[in-house]
Amino acid sequence: METRADTGILETLFGVRKPVIGMIHVRPLPGSPRGRNCDLAAIYEHALDEARRLEDGGVDGLLMENAGDIPFLKPDEIGFETVAAMTVIGDRIRQATRLPFGYNIVANAAKASLACARMSGASFVRVNQWANAYVANEGIVEGAAATALRYRSLIDADDIAVFADVHVKHGSHAIVADREVAEQARDVEFFGADVLIATGSRTGHATEGTEVSEIRTGSER
Repeated sequence: METRADTGILETLFGVRKPVIGMIHVRPLPGSPRGRNCDLAAIYEHALDEARRLEDGGVDGLLMENAGDIPFLKPDEIGFETVAAMTVIGDRIRQATRLPFGYNIVANAAKASLACARMSGASFVRVNQWANAYVANEGIVEGAAATALRYRSLIDADDIAVFADVHVKHGSHAIVADREVAEQARDVEFFGADVLIATGSRTGHATEGTEVSEIRTGSER
């Protein structure tokens, strides 16, 4: 039997070395400023429709994010209602598609993402700040690795992979400005992330090629 180390984590999860992962931006949920008087059934159906369209379009996997819950809360302030709604959406997507899927509960809610993934049958989570810290729109956001990995073991979810950003978008990196991106990549990998992510400065912005190169330099994989 092949292991992740034998085939590479991406090929293990998605069946291809370079997967295309489609993003599902979930509409505003109850508990968020834009989610007042929302129609949950319509929110669930919208997410399902997005999943089906992406699957029909040929993507290899799906990632869900509570993108409508602006402004985002810090991890410990995110409500149970958000985790509950996102878990329901994930379970319905699991039943409606054949694609592996994952969660990114923002902002940086690694434990919430893991809980959703464990209860809905997801394969991976994305965590924006896994090691070190940065100044985000939400304030100072610290690395989640230490508590998240312990929580993953606690809920018997060690098979859920962690995709982690190295140089997070939507914020300032002044706290770690004296350290090269390659060195930060080593930190993220050393702290147990399965996949390292390079991203642009904002959602939708292209990733700089130099950042990809620096992350590759810092990674031992």
